[in-house]
Amino acid sequence: MKFLRPKSIRRLILTGFSLVALPLILALVYTTISVERLVGQSQHTLIQSVLATQGSQVLVEAITAMERNARQYQVLGDKVLFDVYAEHHQKFIDTARTLDALELAGSQRKLLEELYLEENELHTTLSSHPHNSPQIEATLPVFDELSTNARQVLADNQELINKGIKDINRNANRLQRTLMLQAIALVPAALLLAALFAVLITRPIKQVNRAIRLLGDEALNEPVAIKGPRDLEQLGERINWLRTRLLAVEKEKTRFLQHISHELKTPLTSIRESAELMNEQIVGELNPQQREIVGILRDSSLQLQKLIEDLLNFSILRSRATQLRHERVDMKSIIEQVLEHHRAAILSRNLELRTSLLPVSLEGDTEKLRILFDNLISNAVKYSPDNGLLWILLSRRDKNAVIEVTDTGPGIPVQERDRIFEAFFQGKPSTSGQVRGTGLGLSIAREYAQAHGGEIRVIASGKTGARLQVVLPIKTNRDHS
Repeated sequence: MKFLRPKSIRRLILTGFSLVALPLILALVYTTISVERLVGQSQHTLIQSVLATQGSQVLVEAITAMERNARQYQVLGDKVLFDVYAEHHQKFIDTARTLDALELAGSQRKLLEELYLEENELHTTLSSHPHNSPQIEATLPVFDELSTNARQVLADNQELINKGIKDINRNANRLQRTLMLQAIALVPAALLLAALFAVLITRPIKQVNRAIRLLGDEALNEPVAIKGPRDLEQLGERINWLRTRLLAVEKEKTRFLQHISHELKTPLTSIRESAELMNEQIVGELNPQQREIVGILRDSSLQLQKLIEDLLNFSILRSRATQLRHERVDMKSIIEQVLEHHRAAILSRNLELRTSLLPVSLEGDTEKLRILFDNLISNAVKYSPDNGLLWILLSRRDKNAVIEVTDTGPGIPVQERDRIFEAFFQGKPSTSGQVRGTGLGLSIAREYAQAHGGEIRVIASGKTGARLQVVLPIKTNRDHS
């Protein structure tokens, strides 16, 4: 749907807010109208009850007054008394008509009709006969019945009030049920709409974040595809353009390193072979000074050759650091293999090797983990003094494999602890007579540890040596693959 993919994320947010708010607004409007209707009904019922009560009271008073005036007129025959009676009669008629227009109870309306007919007959008799006639005297007791019926009408107002209250309660209960059903239906609907638009808003943002993270991890082979508002899609297109540019730069860098290393290796090999020939005195006997100079030349050429090879290898390894081959890896077996590889160096330095290797397996790349530990142990052997101690620990803590490599070398100064994992950084020189390293071993180790979702850090160092700790999750996050 078009509204789900607007031109901008701002429009998407506004659309989402509107669609979420619309049913709530409609429910609010309906509730307001229903409450107003219920209030109007309550007011109407109250007014009806008040008018009925007042009217019934007027009927009782009018009948009482008419009876008094009629009896006085029957005795005295005064025309004024009959006129006063007639006024109360008219008041009775007007009140009865007013009551008849109200929403009376069935019993009230029946009594009111009877009252109207009886009082009309009584008035006709009083108007058409002399004051002392037997007809009038015989009719006067009817006032008692009229008064009784009028008071009954007044008493029956309670029935009218009860009926109004029942209607109000019924409508209120109906409104309550309707509002409850609305809440049951609208709240989940609003939450679902909110969740839908939250996904529509956050999904492209997560895609952008993932694309940027992949660029940061130098995973440049995966195309960037952002699905969402047009402005974020355009941002994805720019990120993808940047990815292709970085990929081209990375390939060009690799080609350059390969080319320059090839161009340097040929003369460097000639220099190294010439130095070896001179050192073997094939071209003639050398004096001690000349042999020393030739030794320096040979060692320097070896170091330069190693630097070129490590630089080229580092570039290749780094570009492949995040490309893990997931398999079940026996950590104890890998560490034992690495130690066996360094056994000659350990024996030549007369190092005491102590190990505590518990059986731990994790999901990872066997070859990259082997290189990681090879670099750590090689670094520890290189910086350990003759007759020193090398201590290797492997354990499991919670859901992580923990490896610690400890040596008794010169240690790592505090100011260098955060830098030893930087590429090409070289700290204190190792023991005398060692060829200086390139500063890439620990950097590669960190790259591979992070590729497995782990970390590597210095946990203890100083005059007593260095202690490096690697923490790797037992189950690798597949997002690194």
